[in-house]
Amino acid sequence: MLVEKQKLKLSRPFKTEQGEIIKEPIIAYEEYGKKEGPVIFIAHGGLSNQHAAGKYSKKDKEPGWWDEIIGEGKAIDLNKYRVICANSLGGMNGTSSPLSINPDTGRRYGSDFPEITLIDTVRFHKAFLDELNIDKLQMMAGPSMGSLQSLQMAALYPDFVNSVVAVATAGRMTPSGMAMHHFMINAAKSDPEFNKGNYENENPKLALKLIHQVARLYYTNRRIIEEFSSKNVVEGFDAQKKRSENVYKYLTRGLEKEIKGRDLNCYIRLLEAVNTYDLGRDVGDYKEGILRIKAPLLLINITTDQEFPPVWADEVADILNAKRPGQAEVREIDSSWGHLGCVKEAEVINKHISEFIVDIEN
Repeated sequence: MLVEKQKLKLSRPFKTEQGEIIKEPIIAYEEYGKKEGPVIFIAHGGLSNQHAAGKYSKKDKEPGWWDEIIGEGKAIDLNKYRVICANSLGGMNGTSSPLSINPDTGRRYGSDFPEITLIDTVRFHKAFLDELNIDKLQMMAGPSMGSLQSLQMAALYPDFVNSVVAVATAGRMTPSGMAMHHFMINAAKSDPEFNKGNYENENPKLALKLIHQVARLYYTNRRIIEEFSSKNVVEGFDAQKKRSENVYKYLTRGLEKEIKGRDLNCYIRLLEAVNTYDLGRDVGDYKEGILRIKAPLLLINITTDQEFPPVWADEVADILNAKRPGQAEVREIDSSWGHLGCVKEAEVINKHISEFIVDIEN
């Protein structure tokens, strides 16, 4: 499937929770499937993008990050559904962000881009969907930050969302996740080229390389590192040296390509936004905030995920099911990939989503 990048300028300025105005809000997105079908909205992970499925060109080596789940005959069946995936507010792939041009200055916003919350992110998505005249979502789904957005949308607009699939999720940002995000923000600000966000170099590399190496440790699991360590190593006098070399390659291989096009100001705004996530924040009570959700939920967490251990999905499900038994289903996936299992374990996720859709539509 070949797909196209699309952009839409919202017809009205966007006002953040803190009262800042984005005068010319733009959202980048992709669309797949049946034009007149029920709408499924996909939200991406924190530092990812809107390229959820298909390829831009036949020459592309890899398809979108959930291509095994979104497609003809797959769980999110393009013969049946109209599927939209949008780049989040503050993202690095075309939506309004620190990389956007500030109409007041004619230059990039950079560090002057407004601070945002996850509620802002969801309200921005809702404004976009309103522009498309979409009055109901058959489903909202996503991994990691996308899962948080999906739950937040269902809480803020309970009559707008018919069902939710949240993969690697929680009802509020976890302490371990917040700690890692603060580390990443601190690393960004510590880069000698960062200059309080007013960097001449569009891509200060020292902090980006450090952040991405740490991410390869935190967002995976020791089993993956052990596999890389022992790869092609035969027991002998130099075996441990070879294991060490393999681990070094695991940390550093492909970093230049991985950080290309990345922006530290975007990282900071996105990570700060995720750290504000708490389904009860706007109503002052966590349980009350969760209970606003009317839609049936499928919560899928990875057993080895350091950021969102399964207990956090259980917490949301327990609150909902205590009042409305059976509203939330929880599934666990054992994976060597840790948090990255939310995209790497697509085959199993596809199976769970397929079963969930059958249950709620019958």
